[in-house]
Amino acid sequence: METPIRDTFWNVPLAWQIAFYLSMAAATAYLVYRLAQHVRLWRRGQPELRTDHLGVRVGRLLRFAVAQVGVARERYPALMHLSIFWGFIILFIGTVLATVDYDITVPFFGYKLLKGNFYLAYELILDLLGATLFIVLGLALASYRRFITRPDKLTHDWRFTAVLAVFWYLNLTGLLVEGFRLAAVQPWWATWSPVGYVIGQLFLALGLNESALRGLHLGTWVIHFVGVGVFIVLIPHTNLVHIFTAPINVFFSSLEPRGALKPILNIEEAEVLGIGQIDQFTWKQRLDFDACTECGRCQVACPAWMAGQPLSPKKLILDLRGQMLAQAAGKANGEPVPMVGGVILDETLWACTSCRACMEECPVLIEQVPAIIDMRRHLTLTEGRIPEQLAGALRRVETSGNPWGMSRADRVAWAGGLDVRMMAEVGQADVLYWVGCAGAYDPRNQKVSRAFVKILQAAGVDFAILGEEEQCTGDAARRAGNEYLFQVLAQANVEALNQYKFRRIVTQCPHCFNTLKNEYPQFGGRYDVIHHSQFIAELVAQGKIKPSAEAQEVVTYHDSCYLGRYNGEYDAPRRALVAAGMQITEMARSRQKGLCCGGGGARVWMEDQGKKRVNWIRADEIAATGVATVGVSCPFCMTMLEDGTRARGHGDRVAVQDIAEIVAARLPAPETT
Repeated sequence: METPIRDTFWNVPLAWQIAFYLSMAAATAYLVYRLAQHVRLWRRGQPELRTDHLGVRVGRLLRFAVAQVGVARERYPALMHLSIFWGFIILFIGTVLATVDYDITVPFFGYKLLKGNFYLAYELILDLLGATLFIVLGLALASYRRFITRPDKLTHDWRFTAVLAVFWYLNLTGLLVEGFRLAAVQPWWATWSPVGYVIGQLFLALGLNESALRGLHLGTWVIHFVGVGVFIVLIPHTNLVHIFTAPINVFFSSLEPRGALKPILNIEEAEVLGIGQIDQFTWKQRLDFDACTECGRCQVACPAWMAGQPLSPKKLILDLRGQMLAQAAGKANGEPVPMVGGVILDETLWACTSCRACMEECPVLIEQVPAIIDMRRHLTLTEGRIPEQLAGALRRVETSGNPWGMSRADRVAWAGGLDVRMMAEVGQADVLYWVGCAGAYDPRNQKVSRAFVKILQAAGVDFAILGEEEQCTGDAARRAGNEYLFQVLAQANVEALNQYKFRRIVTQCPHCFNTLKNEYPQFGGRYDVIHHSQFIAELVAQGKIKPSAEAQEVVTYHDSCYLGRYNGEYDAPRRALVAAGMQITEMARSRQKGLCCGGGGARVWMEDQGKKRVNWIRADEIAATGVATVGVSCPFCMTMLEDGTRARGHGDRVAVQDIAEIVAARLPAPETT
């Protein structure tokens, strides 16, 4: 019986073979040239270290670029994209094996790689899985989505239409080439290419003879590989360039803590404060702009976009990409290209809540929020253009150490009658309770502080507070772009903290938690910092507090962005609620997909002007659960959600309570002697 083999250039004259190699070499050379232009664009950016921890970077590359876990978060796009991806991976591997077989192992080693049972398995996998099951399924899903449902988040232009058309063309002509060959040769192993075999049988049924089949085979082979050349040339001009840019971007993505913005080093002497022109971005940020796949997931997840604010993270990145390309062209013509305040409007930058939903959703790990903060720094420190209400809050922080502008002497008034000790009196404690500005001055959040003290005292925790020595951590200042004020506050707070001995810092504010934990190490302040929800869950687990769980109540829980997406804590608040007898009904958007309250990124100090507001959207989502209580774990969320529920008419039937209040209310009364 004849041994099955792959006859790579069956029926293809030598002249066409030579033309094939020359055309593929030319197309590949063009692709390399265009990709090199992309690299040159990135390299025009400022220096930045992104080559540390190579093992971790390789692992991230395997996870996000090979396993595509970011893509897999949405079912329909995941099935579509992964089908096309793995179909082409199978065909690419098949092409590589065919090339190695024909151009290396046979001429140099006299060994035929694609023969026998290995060749039969090769044919079956390429024909049934690669070309048919995966690619046809993926292309069908993609075509339906792009031309029938047409979601707004997608970019609709010629590039994506051309890519789909070329994909269909390559796949169908490839199957036809195989079908014509099998029909003409009719080898005994033809059924190992089941789709090609069926196509061949259809043409045989039409009565075509071998000569006609050979002619059709050669003609289809020629137009198929013309399509391959077009495909290669199209890559750098369409979204297909992400085949290269996306894995590179994933590899060089940040390994720093999610909540740590980069400081402006030597800020007193720095010549550039923030980013106002495209060439002031780092090379990695410019790579970000080039790596965008235009999938629109960031836009859909953005609370500002939902509320009709002038911010689409996708459009922002694409505008910056356009600016990068325009600058390259402008340099050649000697024409400067304005950016902040021109291409990127002030109101676009101030709309961001820094919630990180865009970064959480991006399948190629683009870093939108740091770029926005860098441009805010330019507005605040260089241009002095900052919203009036926010400017007032920052002035009060600068003069009084808190955004309310209240006296430092009043910072401990909330603790009246609670027998709370000051660090200045005791010098050391097991726990330093960082109260935060809202917990100290805001009447509503003062109740949270008192509730948390009740929990600490019930558990017998050795704790103390800084009192008048505590001041704003600077979170709002840094997110507003006032890096100078943030650094002054950070250095002063680190100096105050370093006077005392303590094992841990506990705070009820996720913004304070994030800043103390992730950003103060930049200024020598390295502490073990824990959020109060984590500490409460820990105390329950250790049996140090035993809240009553008898009165069952159904509640929902709102995830704080700075506790959840920034620091990965979703379970501790829920464990604390369950320990207090709560049954949790989750909102449609929760955990990693939780919707921001609208107060982050210093926006709690800004006034929304639109007809729809982020906290209103979230208030409606809370009301839709039908519960009477929503648990929160952030002072900003408390403020924004109470305002939102009142504004939307839910205030009478939905109570907003902090985790500490819920747990403290269910603690047994202290024994009296």
